[in-house]
Amino acid sequence: MSAGAADLRRTQELFWTLITAPEGVRAAVEDLTRRGALAGGAIDAIFAGDARLPAAERLDVYANMYFYRLLECLGEDFPRVQAAVGGDRFHNLVTDYLLAHPSEQPSLRFLGRRLPRFLEAHALAREFPYLPDLARLDWARVEVFDAPDAVPLTRRALARLPEDRAGEARFTLIPAFELLPLEFDVVPIWRRLQEERPRENAGARPDDAVETSACASSTDSRSPEAAEPAGATEPLGPRSAPRRRTAVRVWRSGFVVYHRNISEEEARCLEMVRAGEGLARICQQIAAGRSVARATERVGRILQGWIDDGILADVALAGREAARKTPTGA
Repeated sequence: MSAGAADLRRTQELFWTLITAPEGVRAAVEDLTRRGALAGGAIDAIFAGDARLPAAERLDVYANMYFYRLLECLGEDFPRVQAAVGGDRFHNLVTDYLLAHPSEQPSLRFLGRRLPRFLEAHALAREFPYLPDLARLDWARVEVFDAPDAVPLTRRALARLPEDRAGEARFTLIPAFELLPLEFDVVPIWRRLQEERPRENAGARPDDAVETSACASSTDSRSPEAAEPAGATEPLGPRSAPRRRTAVRVWRSGFVVYHRNISEEEARCLEMVRAGEGLARICQQIAAGRSVARATERVGRILQGWIDDGILADVALAGREAARKTPTGA
């Protein structure tokens, strides 16, 4: 490496160190100087400045731009968390989070992956106890949106299964699917925060104020993503929520992400699908405590819901013969 290239690399590394320093540019310069890693006054020789804006203050401009880009990115990934706690608290949350988990990759795609767990021990979780679960739902929607596509299983493909071997059927879930076990029922809170969006757009034209949609209820309705709320200064989320264990499935159809609260029974069935259990075992799970007629009806309703929502990608038969994949294109 030539001397010029080495100097450029050192300058770039110094620039990165200074604009990402949690304590700020001036404090970082003082620390580097104190440790002998930077000569006194070297900052002004390396970076341009003038009487109006010295080098350190110019670097502060870049440092602020960097932080606010990360803040914006996390606000886009966690829109309901931001709306729940308000813009000021969210700003402080992001500051705390980035101190503990600074950006480590060129892409910001995974910047927020640790935020739900981080919130569990954060002071905001004492003020908004449901916040970690709300963050899990926000993040699951991000993950599902970016997951690979898959052709959903159709009724016609399912009907091709030989009736005498239907119990051996093993389903595959689409990649764009998440099953969330939560301690709080945050779906109604998510819906409420979405519906509060018009208040944060008082200056917008009425048609732009809110994108109406059939949001998920606490039981069965689906919730497509609406335009994200602006960063509110005042918190819009409730201070408390009943602690109630619930399961939410999150999936994508085309370019639209949905989520829905589901029963414990359906959640157990989906876990069995993930574990590779056959349809016969799933039917046994559902049949417990039901008559044959009611169990058959329930199995049909669950399977119909999965197919209608497009969360099944394929089905295969397993047994003494080799597994035969059933085509899904028809």
